[in-house]
Amino acid sequence: MLVKSPLQKKDAKKNRRKSKRNKKRTSGSGGKANQENHGRRGSEKGRKLPFFRIAPWKVIVGILVIGGLGILYLNHVFATKRLLNDVQKMQQQYKQAKRRHAKYRMKYDRMTGPTEITKKAKKMGFINGGPAKKIIRVKAQ
Repeated sequence: MLVKSPLQKKDAKKNRRKSKRNKKRTSGSGGKANQENHGRRGSEKGRKLPFFRIAPWKVIVGILVIGGLGILYLNHVFATKRLLNDVQKMQQQYKQAKRRHAKYRMKYDRMTGPTEITKKAKKMGFINGGPAKKIIRVKAQ
């Protein structure tokens, strides 16, 4: 039942604030629902903070922190790329040195190999002693 007061002015402005009162009310003016929510804007159990309640300075600080971390990350990425290029150059130099060493080692082995030694010995006048099973006896003077 809706009762209008005769003293209410017809030209009064409506209240722009929307109320968040509970829709369930008990009959009568002394109900328990009215006593629980009296002086409060809404129930505190299901209350969520809206997005716009975050302070602007917190947003600015957050953006600055994220930007700083992004700059550090990009610096790390480029430093890693430079380091990778340096490592690849060093690997290439190592492989070249390894090939050069193998080439010189092959030349040395050819120079000191048995075929080369026997050729030089024949030029100097040495005679092939045959198989190693023969016993050579040297007389002592």
